[in-house]
Amino acid sequence: MHEMTVAELIEQLEEMDPEATVRLAIQPTYPFEHSLAKAVQAEDGTCYLAEGEQLGYLGDQASEDIGWGR
Repeated sequence: MHEMTVAELIEQLEEMDPEATVRLAIQPTYPFEHSLAKAVQAEDGTCYLAEGEQLGYLGDQASEDIGWGR
């Protein structure tokens, strides 16, 4: 499994609308969407994106775009 780097995340985000809402997609087999609460960097250098609250089910199109299918 490839672990994404901050540089890779920034590269992907640069292609998106900077005013777009950011959400987390969770659980491929029963997909939900969550708000993003905060981004932090730990002492070991790892970047963490903290989950906010569960907002509902992830839409079919977003699930397909991620590659999870439904």
